[in-house]
Order: sequence, then C-alpha cells, then structure tokens
Amino acid sequence: MNNQLSNIAVQYRKFSKGQYIEHPQFNEFLDFFEDQDRLSKVLLQGVGIVCGLKPDLIYTNKLLSGIQLSQGVAITTDGDLLTLNNTSEVSKDLYVSDLKTIKIESKKYTYFKKYDNFKVNYPAFYYGKDNQIELWELATDEEANSGFQPISNLSNLEDKYLLLYLEDYEKEVKPCRGVDCDNHGIQQIRNLKVLVTTANGINYILGKDKVQPHPLFVDDILGPVKQERVIVEQLILENDIDTPFSFTDLRNLYIKALDKNGYGEALFQKINAISQFMGTSGANHSVFKSTLNKFLAKESGFQYAYDVVKDLADTYSEIIKLLPKAFTKCLPDVVSFPKHIMLGKLLSDTQLDFSRHQFYNSPVLDDEKTTQRVKVLINRFNQQVLSFKYPDFVEIGAQQKIKITPSQKLNPLSNKAVPFYYELSVELLKAWNFDKTSNRSFTDNLAYDTGFALNEYIKDPLSFNIDKSSFYNIEGHQGLDYQTVFDQIKEIRDKQQLGFDIMLVSLNELKDNKDLVKAYFNEYLEKHPGLEHKRGVQRGGTFVIVYQNIGRDNKVVADFSLPYICCTPKNKIELSLPTTTICIESRPIPFKVIPANGEVKANVSANVKGGVELIGTQYFFNPKKVDLSLLDKEITFTVNGKPTNCSIKVISQPNIKIEVVEPVIYSGGDSKTTIVNFKVSGQNFANYTYSWDFLGNDVWAPINPDKNGYVSYKYSNLDPKNIPVVRVKVSGGGCSETIPVNLPLTKECPVISNIKYIILDNGNDTQTFTFDWDLPSDLSGITGLNIYDSSDLENGWHYEPGSYRPRRTITLPLGKYSIRFGLVGSCKKEENTQDLPGFDDIGIMKDQNNHPPVVSIKWNDILGNGDRVCTQPTCNYAVDVYASDQDGDLASVQIQKSTNNGTTWSLFTGNFNGTTFTDSISGLGTNLYRVVVIDAKNNTATSNILSYKNEYRPTVVIESIVFPTNGNCCTDILPTVIAKVEGPDRVPFSSREFGLKGLADGPTDLLYFWSKLTGPDVKLIGTDTSNLTVKDISFGKYEFRLLVKDRNSDAFGIAVAKVDVFYDQS
Repeated sequence: MNNQLSNIAVQYRKFSKGQYIEHPQFNEFLDFFEDQDRLSKVLLQGVGIVCGLKPDLIYTNKLLSGIQLSQGVAITTDGDLLTLNNTSEVSKDLYVSDLKTIKIESKKYTYFKKYDNFKVNYPAFYYGKDNQIELWELATDEEANSGFQPISNLSNLEDKYLLLYLEDYEKEVKPCRGVDCDNHGIQQIRNLKVLVTTANGINYILGKDKVQPHPLFVDDILGPVKQERVIVEQLILENDIDTPFSFTDLRNLYIKALDKNGYGEALFQKINAISQFMGTSGANHSVFKSTLNKFLAKESGFQYAYDVVKDLADTYSEIIKLLPKAFTKCLPDVVSFPKHIMLGKLLSDTQLDFSRHQFYNSPVLDDEKTTQRVKVLINRFNQQVLSFKYPDFVEIGAQQKIKITPSQKLNPLSNKAVPFYYELSVELLKAWNFDKTSNRSFTDNLAYDTGFALNEYIKDPLSFNIDKSSFYNIEGHQGLDYQTVFDQIKEIRDKQQLGFDIMLVSLNELKDNKDLVKAYFNEYLEKHPGLEHKRGVQRGGTFVIVYQNIGRDNKVVADFSLPYICCTPKNKIELSLPTTTICIESRPIPFKVIPANGEVKANVSANVKGGVELIGTQYFFNPKKVDLSLLDKEITFTVNGKPTNCSIKVISQPNIKIEVVEPVIYSGGDSKTTIVNFKVSGQNFANYTYSWDFLGNDVWAPINPDKNGYVSYKYSNLDPKNIPVVRVKVSGGGCSETIPVNLPLTKECPVISNIKYIILDNGNDTQTFTFDWDLPSDLSGITGLNIYDSSDLENGWHYEPGSYRPRRTITLPLGKYSIRFGLVGSCKKEENTQDLPGFDDIGIMKDQNNHPPVVSIKWNDILGNGDRVCTQPTCNYAVDVYASDQDGDLASVQIQKSTNNGTTWSLFTGNFNGTTFTDSISGLGTNLYRVVVIDAKNNTATSNILSYKNEYRPTVVIESIVFPTNGNCCTDILPTVIAKVEGPDRVPFSSREFGLKGLADGPTDLLYFWSKLTGPDVKLIGTDTSNLTVKDISFGKYEFRLLVKDRNSDAFGIAVAKVDVFYDQS
C-alpha cells in the first residue's frame, strides 16, 4: 500500500542549468508538491463524503438486478479525491494510462465477484497478516469479465455494506532493452473499486477509524428529554375543593414529577455518552441527586430542584440541535480511511447510517463553530451540576435579598439570566453564552449575583433599557415573611415601572378577608387553574406568592405565575390621548386621566425623557420632550404605577430640504417664460409624497421629484417684483410639513412695529394672547405673518402661519413664553427667529389671578335691547352699562360711538355717570354704541352693540304739473344689450391654451371688450373681438369679463366666464 501522507516531504531542490538529475531528486520534487496538495485538501477542506455516492437497489421480477451508485465526491484521509469515472480514451501507448471522464450521473453495477487484495494488502481489510475480511467487487456490464457473476446471486443483502476503495500500488516494469528506456518507469496503479463487505467486515474497518465515530450514531441520542409539567390543579381534581393543603402537598407534586424521569438520570447518561466522543468530561448523577434531595427536604426552595433539572434539559436541547452539524475535525487521523470511503448499508432504513462516512470539514470552513459550541454546552451542563447549591449557601447582600432581574421567557437558556441557585463563577459565566464568551464579554451575562459584573447596565439592569426582556426573574424571597416579600417586590416594581401584577395566596384559610391583594389558595386555584411556577413572571403577567403559617411565621413557601394580569384591587384606571401618532414638532396634547388626580408616567428607562409634562393640574404629552432614542417607537404609560393601554408613537418630522437651483433668469425682452429648477434632498427623500403650490394661490400640484431629486416648473410672465412664495407639502409616515421655498430674492422681509398684546386666562389651564401691530408702508410681495412661540428655547420654536392683518390670537397652555413675529412672502426671511421683533417671558402662570372683565349694555327702558328707530326730528335716549371683573381690578370703561355703520369708532365722552350715559340723534343716520372695559392686567372685553336710527324725512307736496305745448320732454328710448359667453369651464394644463366665444342680443353695431378679472398671468388674443384666445395658461382659477356696448348709444351688457385650469400630469 502506498499512503502518501505517512511520510511527508518537507523540502525539495531546484535544478541548475546543465545539472544531471537522478531519480531521487526528481521524485522528491514531485512528492513535495503532491504532499502539499493532499495536506491542503485534508487539513483545510476536510475528509469524507462531500456529496452524492448514494446507492439505489434495482429489482427485476423481485430479484436484485443492479446497484446504481450516483456520481459524487469524497476525500480520503490520505488526500485522495475520489469520484466515479468511465474510460473516455484508450491509450495507444503501452506505458501511458487511459484517459477517464467524470461527466456521468451514475454507474449501474450488475455483476460481482470475490475480491482479493493480495496486490496491496490494505491494512483496513485484514484481521491479521493474511486473514482478509469478506469482500466482493462490483462491476458494470462493460467492466465484467468471465470471473464475475450476476448480482442477483448476491445473497443476504441485509448483511451487506458498500465501500469505495482506491486500489493504489506500484507496478514493477521489466528491465528495458534497446534505446527506449526513457519511456519507462515505475507505474503508479490507481484503480477505483466499488466493494461490498459484511457487518463483521464493516465493524472491523470502523474499529480502526478514529474519525467516523460520532455521538450521532448513538441510539436515540437526538431524542429530547422533556421535564414533565407540574399541574397544580391536580390537588383539587384528585381531592376536593374543601381539602386544606400545605407546602408538603405542593412539594410532593414536584417530587413526583422529578421521580418520573429519574431526577434527570437519562440526561446524564446521554451527556456522558456524547462527552466520550467529544473528548470532554462527564457529570456525576448520584452527587447531583443528593443535592436535589436537600432542596426537596426544605419547607421552601423545593421548586428550584425542579427548575435545575429543567435547565439541564434545556441545555441538552441546545446540544442535540447542534449535533447534526458538529462534524468538524482539526487534524483528521491520516490512517483512519486513507484509501477507502464507507458508503453505508445496502438496505438501510435510517437517515443517519453509522457505516457511511460523513464529511468532516476543517475548522476553517466551520463559520458557526458548531463543534466548539457543543463542547462549550457540555461544559455548561457540567458547570450547572457543580454550581447548583443548597440555597442557604448562596451568599447575598443584606440590602439585595430580593431581586428582580430582566430575562427572557423563551429558550434558549443561553439568552436567559443566570438563576440565583447557581453559585456564580468565572467558569459558569464563560460556559453560559458562547457568543458572549467569544466576544470576551462573558461578564455581561445577567445574573442574580452581580459580583463579576463590570458594567453598570449589568449591575443594575432595571435602570437601563429592557425593551427586549420579556420576563422578570424574581428571586431571593422564598422562606421570608410574606408581607416583607410583597412590600419589597412591589417597591421594586413601582420604582422601576415594571409591567406585572402581584398577588398573595395563603394556604391557610382566610377568615373575613377584605384585602383584595390576598386570596385563599383553594379558591384562587379553582378560578385560575393555569398557575405554573416559572421562577418569576412574564411581562404583563401576575406573580403569585404562596405563603403558609409555619409556627409563628407566615413564610413564603412557593411562587407561581399567570400569563395575564389578575386580580389586585381594580380602581378604575383610564388613560387616553387624542391620537396614537404625533409629529415631534407638534404642540403638547392633553391626557384624559381617570382618576383625575392620577399620576401619569411614561414607561421608559431612567434618565430618558418620555414626554409627560404636568402643567398646573393637567398632564400633557409634549413630543418635543421625548428622547430621540424613542422616535418611531411605541411609548406606553402608567397611572399611579398601573399599566394602561394608552400608547403613542412620535414620528420624526421629515428632514427634507428644498432649494432653488440657481441661477434663475426671469422673463424679459422677447422671453415671457421663466424655468425654475428645484432640488429636493434629505435622507430617504424618495419615500415621501410632495404637493406644490407654485403660485402661492392654494392650487396644489402633486409632483414627486425624479430619482436625483429634481423638479422643474415653467412660469409665464413672472414679475421679479412680485414673486410668489412656493410652498411644498411633504408627507410620509404619518407626519407632514409645509416647506416654503423662496425664489432667489434680494429684498429682505420688512418687520412690523408697535406690537401690543393682551392676555386672557381661559379658566381651563390655557391662556389666549391677542396681538395688534402696525404694518410697514411697503407690503409688496408679503403674503402672511408667522407668529412664533417657545416655552423652552432649547427645544426650538413652534409657529402659526396666518394673515399679516393686525389682531391675531393664539391659545397656549398656562406658562411663560417667548413670542416673535415674522412677515413672509416673496422676500428673504430672517434666519435667526430670535432676532425678529417680539416679547420674552410673557404669559400667565398657574398661580396668577388673571380673569377677564365682563361688560354688557342695554337701553334704559323696559322695551328690550332691539334696534331703535326715530321718526321725529330729534330723539333722546339713555343706555345702562354693566361692567365687572372677577379679580376686582377694573381699570377703565370706554364708551365708543360709530356713525358710519361700524366702519370707524370714536370715543364718546357724553353724560356718563359710571352706570348710565345719555345721547340723542337728529337728522337721517344711525348711531351705534359699544363699551370697551380694560382691567389692571390689560385684559379687554367688548360689549354688545346697540343701534339707534333716525328715519325722519320732511314731506313735499306737488301742487301742479304743467307740460310743454310741443309734447313729451323725452322722445328717445335706449336700446337693450344682453351679453353671453360660451366656452369650457375646466381646461387641462397640458392643452396650454383655450378659447371663449362672446355672444350678444340687441343692436347690430356692437363693440366687444374682453378682460381678465382674476387668475395667474396669461396671454390674451382678440380682446376687441367677439372671440377670445387665452394662451400660456398656468394652474389656477380664472375669471374673464366680456363687455358688449352699442356703438351708437351708452347701452351695454356684461357677462363673466369662470375657467379652472387643472394639473393632468402631462
């Protein structure tokens, strides 16, 4: 036999010019590179069956007629790459081998014969020196010769196993003669054989194989070992609801469950079997069982004996999940199968055949480090067994007897917190979570004992983000006084705002129990049969503490949990918000809280702003005060520490920037059009929708930018002195904002002056500001005014757009504010809002008395407050004034009078004695009266308006009418002209133009005059003819007037046409 890797060439020589080379030197050269190639395959790739090479038995008339073997690839431990082949070209030279092809799907073997390995004496096939195992060689129809027999004669197929064997030996060549010796050499024979052996033969081969043995081939090794659940309801089902129970009855349930599975003995047997194959140490079950019995002998803590066996079962489940992929070998034994590959049993009914080689890959190909993970999990199993301690031995701090540790509800155990009944050690921490250990962060495993923790978020995890934690381990309470336990757990829960409820359940019957946080065990179990011990409670569940009077003490003997909230006192708790989503730039919105004095808190980590704000006695949600880490996440709230179903999500405002691509060349000369290109940028700008108001006339066109962010728009007859402010609505993800875009301007926005204000306390924790101001003389291009407010400049400004006309009001929660005013339009806005005119620190605080005055007026008679009419030359009258102020700080009362129907008002200083004033009216006209009162805090109130009208007219009598002798004074009768317009009322923008037709009834000699009343700029053709053509149209609404006039008189008629130009995406 010629095993290449039995002796490895580690060096070779380079040849020199003219050097005479002897065969050892040349062969050394070949051996070196061949060895390196083989080592690369074995050590860097792997050994075994890569793919294929699966046998399929073919029967004809119920007799075996062939064995079809699929094409495949395998690598031996000597680095031979084996694959099926056929002869493709027969060599014409005696000393040159035939050429082979591997381009075949399978080979069908129909003949067999006894195989004798005398040429090679392959050690794996021999019991001793000359005693070969039973072997048969298979052949195809083409390969079979006279020594073969049909495969149907192959008997006892149940005892037959298939092998792929590379017959590798050197063939001596006879001494050469003549001049052709250079063509000769020692021929290396490599014949690929498909062999069959018996069970005895395959077992002998396996006995020498140090690679193939694997725990997967152990019977039922992949069968999980499940821990039987403890159903507490069995106590009632097997006894009676009136039967008193004690901790002994509970403990017996767990002893029974543990006894059924032999206290985990099957787990230890399987782990120890796997350990033998993996080269790791096993665990001692008898010592472990002794520790369990110590737990089970106590009044409390017996549940932890059940828990640890369940933990071990979870560890084993992780192991068997990884085992089928754990075929990694670092240094395969090169003599295990140097020239053969086991292909499995001929008649196999198992998916995993011990007699078929797997592929044992190199560690360099094991990205998931599966084999290493299995070894670490076996080590964790052993560490769990060794670290499991009697609870009195677990050292805990006096101040941290009871702890709540965030964990996970579901497996794997690796992701859960380490339970307190394990004595923590570096070895256990390193074995607990493979990934953390690989990242050198094994001290980041959460645990009851934090002695090894280095980071604060591990030492005090409840003070940090626990969004990913679905479970809370509650530990260190069993055996303590139940009331102390309840108080401490409740204190931790309320302080950390944890989402679970707590219930006390007594094994002793409770007499006249009125405490709603307590219940009798039997009654509670009957109502809630789903009680189950989990060593804690899931988020949104109920932690049930079971206690019993033992001697003088009421001790906690067990704990259970329910997956739902139940059943502590149910004071009505309600919390709601007007919406479930809100933009970060929105104003605060009020909570509706029941009870009214309830305390609202956000369920967020410590030192993280949750947006809850108390203004006076009213709770508000202020999105501007939400920590940026909570954006686009659901925020929930509690009332008095109780969880609610109220939640909200703060959506980040679209961070989109829209700019004009300069330069912009405005229309002039012969050109009437201006093309403006806009550039939209910002993160994920393509995910938003856009609507554009190009003309500032509230006509919106939905246009999304192209992939590069560009939008183009063509203006007609755009006047640089009167440029509109382009507005863009950006919407997406529940948020929207309107972005003003100014075309390139040189004119800065003017500012208002002489700003005055009054503040009104609305009595509902809000205040109303009313502002007046003086406008600048030049308002060209100004379209509105923004009023900016901020209660905290660090959180920026909020603004309300609106008219620039004086007297605007805004309503805000009580408090102090900075207010600024900025005109907007086709002008450059002030970049720094704080530099705009306005006020700082104005507003009403909660404790200020600032109620508005109240005023009304009525006629000083009993005829009511209706409008009065005077039919005499002069009428005298009196008006009563009723003015008051809740704060008693009325400052002034002003009587105002108008004689032009309220267009202007002037101060009336007539006979006013503090409660009544008098006046009179003479001649035609109307007097209007109102009263304005102002308090000391500049709050203003205006009364109702009273009206007195004089309709007295002198009487004129015509005594006689004398007509001229030549007839009537007026001989001409004016003609009548009626105008009409025909044309479309809606026109698509893509048409670019439209026409209107004027019609008229009346005289024949008529003149036509067209004009545009409203709408964007257009080009009018035929304004002095009956037919009008409108060109260069833009988006918007238009009105056109047609005046038709008689040329020979002043008679005329008018008609108006309305046309809407809409955007049609063309």
